[in-house]
Amino acid sequence: MTDVALLTALAILFVVVGPLLLIAKGLRLSLVPSLILAGLLVGQLGVIEEETMLELARLGIAFLVFTFSVQIHTERVRTVVSDTEVVAIVQALALGTLGICFALLVGVALELEIFADVALEEPLTVEQALFVGIAAALSSSIVGTALFTKPQSDIVHDYLSREIDSFNDLLAVFLLLVVSAGTFALDPIATQLGYGVILLATAIVVNRYLFGIVERLARGSDEAMLVSIVALLIVFLAAAEFLETSIVVGAFAAGLAVRNNPVEYSEVFNGLTSIQEFFVAIFFATVGALVTLPSPTAVVSDPTAAFAPFVPVATIALGLVVLTVVVKPIVTGILLVYNGYDRRSATVTGLDLDHVGEFSVIVAIEALVLGLLIRPVFYAIILAAAVSMILSNLTHTYDEEIYGFMVSRGWLGQPYHDVHDWNSVPENISDHVIIVGYGRQGRRLVEFCEEVNQPYVVIENNPQALPNLRADCDAYVFGDAIEPETAGVANLEDSRLVISTVESKPLTEYFLSFTDTVDVIVRTRELPMAAELIEQGATYVIVPDLLAADQLADSLEALLSGEYDLDGLRTESMRELDVERAPPSPSAGESISYSGERVR
Repeated sequence: MTDVALLTALAILFVVVGPLLLIAKGLRLSLVPSLILAGLLVGQLGVIEEETMLELARLGIAFLVFTFSVQIHTERVRTVVSDTEVVAIVQALALGTLGICFALLVGVALELEIFADVALEEPLTVEQALFVGIAAALSSSIVGTALFTKPQSDIVHDYLSREIDSFNDLLAVFLLLVVSAGTFALDPIATQLGYGVILLATAIVVNRYLFGIVERLARGSDEAMLVSIVALLIVFLAAAEFLETSIVVGAFAAGLAVRNNPVEYSEVFNGLTSIQEFFVAIFFATVGALVTLPSPTAVVSDPTAAFAPFVPVATIALGLVVLTVVVKPIVTGILLVYNGYDRRSATVTGLDLDHVGEFSVIVAIEALVLGLLIRPVFYAIILAAAVSMILSNLTHTYDEEIYGFMVSRGWLGQPYHDVHDWNSVPENISDHVIIVGYGRQGRRLVEFCEEVNQPYVVIENNPQALPNLRADCDAYVFGDAIEPETAGVANLEDSRLVISTVESKPLTEYFLSFTDTVDVIVRTRELPMAAELIEQGATYVIVPDLLAADQLADSLEALLSGEYDLDGLRTESMRELDVERAPPSPSAGESISYSGERVR
């Protein structure tokens, strides 16, 4: 494989994809399906050899994985398994088992010649079925993030999706090491796992102890830091090649080795974000280009002969799509509800994970190149990946509508936990403030209400926040704020003010329906939307950028007036940015009032 062939393939890909994307943008179509369909057109034209496209996909995914793994903070890695990771483990086992069983059933059906005139050149063995199970089990933080029409936030279902996808990514790295052995024999697999441990351990050592030296030598130079990061990536890719393991594992380790410092080197990490978006486009386009369909000329000349080899591929792909788009969200939702999450968060999280992940694609590519995977199964996995990603784009866009449809027909049953058993609200409470969300902003609001003796009720739906609610809050309700039972227990209609610290369109619309009797404060990141929400009846709209500007002005005023010295301002900034590492504040600290202003 020559570099010229790869560059030619990349040029052809973008010459075809570019104009189609402009058309899609002009028609306001979603870019993800457009990229996949544009890549499909390139694949059907047959102008790029499959070997070249496979190599391009491997390199593209490697660089994409690197840009995402840079964002992982190694110091936050836990040694204790959380409830979301338990959900991820059980989900992966359940979907993987179902995928394997389905593939074996298809193999048995082919051997018994249940499909007339349809057969595979090679039998569909347990080893082949394992890759179908992997494709069914793994979602991906990379694909999941790219599919979102808006940036991920700290809403519970976004947090859950990130946690589960991150675990799947780590599991996929392990599976890549296994596949890199080129055989299912124990000794080569153990060797590859050892190489993987060496690469990851080296990455953590570089991140913790050596990357600081690079930062000091760079002396704030974005150019020097960017060259150092690229050099680090090349070293890890070369190490992976030398150890004869997947370059994707090397790229993943290289990303872990980079210490994410977007404050001091903002231009560098903004540049990596741009690179990430470039390779996201390449990834979706190559997935489409790798899809193999019956030739139109062959279909016209002899439809039966053209479609016969495609039947096993289509059957396996259809089963994978059903498992990922339908079964996986159901399994995820049940597991999350069982672990205490509300129906809405569980359902929307399940819809966030309903796709075949990019690691499943690279595992399939590596297995095909090493001769572990037969082509019909590979083509089925690629086809299922393309179809599930297009469908996922729709479910991400209309997740709340899908949830509302399911609830209205009673398909989700009743809330798993009775909201009356998960609250501490005084009887007949009225003229109180309802605070939705107990994150950093919610905690500040609680502090302020307690300082001025203002009755309040906190509404939160994240089980991980429940211990803090019980320890810190005089009054709280654990449940979905939109559920009528939650509003009833919080006595929303008799409240004085509702403050939603969560940026959620359904939640915002729900609270705005009470503006005739209750003052409502909501949150958005977009200035035009803020004006629109005020016109709809909101008393005040929290816009983070505006609040940040106000806080900056207050800090500068305090510095210029002598209230803060430089060390005091640094300490206060550390306290705001990183609570765990910051030294105790020398002053009383500030709180945010429910009017959105800073108070002392």
